[in-house]
Amino acid sequence: MSVTGGQPLPLSLDRLFDTPGLSGPVPAMARYAPDGRSIAWLRPADDDFERLDLWLCDLTNGSSRCLMDARALGEERSLSDEEKARRERLRVFTGGIVEFEWAGDGKAILFTLAGCLYLQRLTPGSVPEPLTEEEEFITDVRVGPKGLIGFVQDRNLWLRETDGELRQLTTEGGGSVSCGLADFIAQEEMHRFDGYFFAPDGRRVAFLKVDEAPIPLSHRYEIDAGGLSVHAQHYPYAGGPNARVELGIIDLDDGSISWLQWSGADSEYLARLAWRPDGSGLVIQRQSRLQQRLELVDIDLAGNARILHTETSDTWINLNDDFRLLRDGRHALWSSEQQGLRRLHRLNLDSGELTPLTPADGMVLRLIDVDEANGQVFVEGWFELPTQRHLYRVDLAGEAPPERLTQAHGSHQTQIAPDFATFVDRREHLTQPPCLEVRDLGGSLVAELLANRTDTPAHPYHPFLSGHRQAQLGELTAADGQRLFYRLTPPAESHDGPRPVIVSVYGGPGVQRVQDAWPPLIHQYFARRGWGVFELDNRGSGNRGRDFERPIHGHLGAAEVADQMLGLDFLATLGWVDMNRIAVFGHSYGGYMALMCLAQHPDRFRAAVSVAPVTDWLLYDTHYTERYLGHPDASGEGYAASAVEAWLPGFARARPGSLLLMHGMADDNVLFTHTSRLMHALQENGVLFDLMAYPGAKHGLAGRRTGLHRFRVIEAFLARHLEGDEDG
Repeated sequence: MSVTGGQPLPLSLDRLFDTPGLSGPVPAMARYAPDGRSIAWLRPADDDFERLDLWLCDLTNGSSRCLMDARALGEERSLSDEEKARRERLRVFTGGIVEFEWAGDGKAILFTLAGCLYLQRLTPGSVPEPLTEEEEFITDVRVGPKGLIGFVQDRNLWLRETDGELRQLTTEGGGSVSCGLADFIAQEEMHRFDGYFFAPDGRRVAFLKVDEAPIPLSHRYEIDAGGLSVHAQHYPYAGGPNARVELGIIDLDDGSISWLQWSGADSEYLARLAWRPDGSGLVIQRQSRLQQRLELVDIDLAGNARILHTETSDTWINLNDDFRLLRDGRHALWSSEQQGLRRLHRLNLDSGELTPLTPADGMVLRLIDVDEANGQVFVEGWFELPTQRHLYRVDLAGEAPPERLTQAHGSHQTQIAPDFATFVDRREHLTQPPCLEVRDLGGSLVAELLANRTDTPAHPYHPFLSGHRQAQLGELTAADGQRLFYRLTPPAESHDGPRPVIVSVYGGPGVQRVQDAWPPLIHQYFARRGWGVFELDNRGSGNRGRDFERPIHGHLGAAEVADQMLGLDFLATLGWVDMNRIAVFGHSYGGYMALMCLAQHPDRFRAAVSVAPVTDWLLYDTHYTERYLGHPDASGEGYAASAVEAWLPGFARARPGSLLLMHGMADDNVLFTHTSRLMHALQENGVLFDLMAYPGAKHGLAGRRTGLHRFRVIEAFLARHLEGDEDG
């Protein structure tokens, strides 16, 4: 059913990718001021949804205003290579002000724009003050204690001191060496984006020195509109060496650097790092090469190391950011999937004893904050349905069940106020695009920062509401009895007879697509064309715990595809679905899944669109690939069976021309080599296919014009295959 009645306003691809964005001014990061009286957040500009501006709400009176229009500082210059790579890893595809930090006194906000650091005071009439030279390009700004500000410039770590003096802390950065930057593996696969860490007392800085020289130098050929460029790249292919990582401590009093030995036997990865609350040392997390052992290690400033806790697995251990040292120095919070779903525990650092704080049948997704004075912890997760995401208050003593604080259904991303009295909630559900609210812990609304209600006539999507198709959530049962959740957007009612369906898939680990959350509006466009859209989170996908993920261990593209076939079996039970007109579409791991679905079941798919796919796991990186497939030297059969080329005969049995490949020609994550090798194999086997390559585009294929062109190509391709006769 449509949400409202009336004649639907036509929805074009041009409008879908135009300004203002049809989902409204979707809020980005939001942060409380240190005193909790204000909240700053980022939101798209009304006249350009690809530009983020900085907004501020005064919670004392509920008023909000645009604090900084990014246009006011002039046209953005080109990003540095480090910043381009960092934003690609962070999946930041907008411009303008993309991140900010509150000054320690809460009277100003720091932000970067085009590589220059600015300070914006909150006093009326204040203008942004540049803190670095415009001709230099900085990245990775961090605010430390006592007004210290750190940043990275030219692969070295710098400090802006309280008197405004700029001070270079390291000098070895350059070439294959960086100081204070998280390396490719840390950012892309470990989701650790920090390369330096201020001590709580502001007297020292821990930093990582990364040398990529052990990784053989390869050459990545980027093609853009101006021609071909060759980029030397230390890409850590599966089975090969990783970068060399050293841990240093800078004494800010005299600038001296001491080096700590962080690794132990088979400790390949320095995954996480945190200072002890008293600044007496560090607690790190280190992983073995195959990620089947994770150690929590205490290292004092003299370099003495003590293992506090060890976890092992016969598959792999997922990293998280839930470790938190408590003030007594003897206990910490620690989350673990050792029992299946991720539970939060209180860890005794002396005895190693774990006290569970959350139930075994619930999943903790993120530790938000700890209120030790009142004995409570705040986490996000699900303790009912996996399609929901809520904020819970947890008893630090483990004596009471979690209390849900977000009352409305849907997906909530939250932050707790410094005084633990309120929280800011980025809330969304199937019929509500992301909005931003402040509520007290009882659920009462304190301030509405951004309503983003589509039923308001001024909302960009309001004119299209009468044609909106309500997505439906449901569940199926996998072969091993586990619950599989799906989201189905039916086609417009104006189309008669059995209708085509697009299976929109990701299917890879670490990602959950099926949620009670605002779906991509491209699904609405497809629905108006008369095409249904079906999404299913197969086994192996994220936020469902150890047992749901582990069926993919040792062989990718098997259990995932089998579950997608269960989804097709379900579609066959719906009277309106034409099972002779099913297409599959995916990007990245979803691109790999689209290929594997078509190749393994060419009789069930009329067409497949594969964007930026991995085709051979030997060409992907160490940390991600070896986590699931092991080391190539010991797991050659798993790599061979998981490669797309193992299924080449299936492409030959598919309908001629039923595959569309798309890839960015400057992709530094899933290299264009993946698609070019598959192209060659398909050509050698006489398989017809379509190709669309994007000069200069990275893995995300970001940008309004690129997105518009990409979906125009996809639409035209699918229309040929889904709207022709059965044998077309």
